[in-house]
Amino acid sequence: MKNRRIIKWGIPIAILIFAFLIYFYFLHRDNYGIYFFNLDRGRSVFIYSKSSTILINGGQNSQILRELTKILPFYRKNIDTIILTRSDSKNVGGLIDIVKRYRVGEIIEPEIMGTSTALTIFEKTVLDNKIPIEKVKKGDKFEIDNIYFSILFPDPNFKYNKTSMPEMVLNISYSTTSILLLGDVSKTIQKSFISEINKVDIIEYAHGAGDSRTSFDLFDKVDPEFVIISKQINSTPFKRRNNAEIINLKEKGTRKFSF
Repeated sequence: MKNRRIIKWGIPIAILIFAFLIYFYFLHRDNYGIYFFNLDRGRSVFIYSKSSTILINGGQNSQILRELTKILPFYRKNIDTIILTRSDSKNVGGLIDIVKRYRVGEIIEPEIMGTSTALTIFEKTVLDNKIPIEKVKKGDKFEIDNIYFSILFPDPNFKYNKTSMPEMVLNISYSTTSILLLGDVSKTIQKSFISEINKVDIIEYAHGAGDSRTSFDLFDKVDPEFVIISKQINSTPFKRRNNAEIINLKEKGTRKFSF
């Protein structure tokens, strides 16, 4: 009899607690935000909104799966949009596991892109899962749940070489927040779109942003409040450029911003 009472009241109480946790999660978390993941190898950025999830690159290996499980509820098994900015394994390798593990709505990648073994495997996995791919280039714009994306690069008219490889550069905005994802593009590429960008709140470099890899003309124009880098900075002029907070992911770990 006692066990029956426990079952009778225990199950409804457990359901109510579970429902409350879901309610609390959806109503009390911030509605828009961005994570810059600290990965051992490679680069990945995750954006969420009220109803969408967007993953930009996936690092080199399955570490991205562990990072996503830390921030997504256990029942969330879909990624609405994957944006791939570059073909090398440091960006695309982890996406192979993502496509196998999650239901992915669409892939967005540059119209102009290099080749790699990892990219070949990724695109075959995408094809096998019948995920649509959209190709974009400089000047293209799209919107996801009131988050606006502007493609500053790759440029079909740009003369590429070994130091200036094709890669997607994104200017992302929501409400009054603006983010510039530069990735690993060269100084020459950075200078190519100075006239097309204004002040941003956050700028991200997929390296240490040293003198040899940073266009200070671009940096001065965008005048960011936060600078995301992937390793120790070695540029004294850069550190004294403005009052921006420099966030080294290798030292401080994954960083989240709410919009």
